[in-house]
Amino acid sequence: MVKKGLPISIVTACRNCDNYVEDTIHSVIGQQYQNLQYIVVDGASTDSTLEIVNRYRKNIETIISEPDAGQYYGIQKGMELAHGEIMAWLNADDIYYPWTFSVVQSVFEKYPEVEWLTGVPSYINDAGQCIRVAGNPGSAYPRQYIRNGWFRSSLAGYLQQESIFWRRSLWEKVMRLDLSLKYAADFELWTRFAEHTELYSLTVPLAAFRTRPGVQISSLKKDEYEKEVSQVCRNLKRPPRVWAAIARRGLIANHICRMLIWKKCKIISYSDEKQDWIIKKAIRPLSRLSLAQAIIEMK
Repeated sequence: MVKKGLPISIVTACRNCDNYVEDTIHSVIGQQYQNLQYIVVDGASTDSTLEIVNRYRKNIETIISEPDAGQYYGIQKGMELAHGEIMAWLNADDIYYPWTFSVVQSVFEKYPEVEWLTGVPSYINDAGQCIRVAGNPGSAYPRQYIRNGWFRSSLAGYLQQESIFWRRSLWEKVMRLDLSLKYAADFELWTRFAEHTELYSLTVPLAAFRTRPGVQISSLKKDEYEKEVSQVCRNLKRPPRVWAAIARRGLIANHICRMLIWKKCKIISYSDEKQDWIIKKAIRPLSRLSLAQAIIEMK
């Protein structure tokens, strides 16, 4: 059991996810973090999702099941009940790793200047097998790039939502998701977080996104997500014309741009010498992929 540290609040919003929600719940409560507030908001599921959630009622502080207007309404509802110093949400088909809360709380406890952070992106398949971990840990996440909406598919690539954690103090500066957005409210939230502080990059994975092509909303509604992203970016600073023009030439050009753009950043990594997490200043590329991974994906 993890010693009692900073209080952590996690929200899971779900609807009709009975094939995966148990894995998600296990990944949260299985860490046995003593100062955890777990909130599950079910959008009136018609399958056995709520039955599965209720099996773990003793480990979940709040369970809500009622009709709502979509995923982000459920997340917002849960966030309004959250009281932890550290906050995040985890979708009902994604998972945390066994070390996630321990690492996150250690970093936030040691470094008060860190207001939000992200881990190395990783992915699992429908069977729960890890299929990919980004091979370029400690990538750069320039604050102005996030604020300008440049971390999108056609430029620097999206931030992995399930890997992001933040302090309550940062959430209180923005207070809510933009519920006018049905699909890209996470993207819009990151642009507002970046108005206040920089995103720190951890050199270890914290969560895994479950890829279910043609089934999950992020796949089925990809075009709608992109439209909302464009809507958010309409009033933001445009990227350099050369970068935008090259990136539009396709996946290979996109990867090359990310590998060639290097920026100053602050990386959080573990020091064997000090036996502790340390912050390093470095110049790193935007790309989260190693050259070898990029070549494989290009093929």
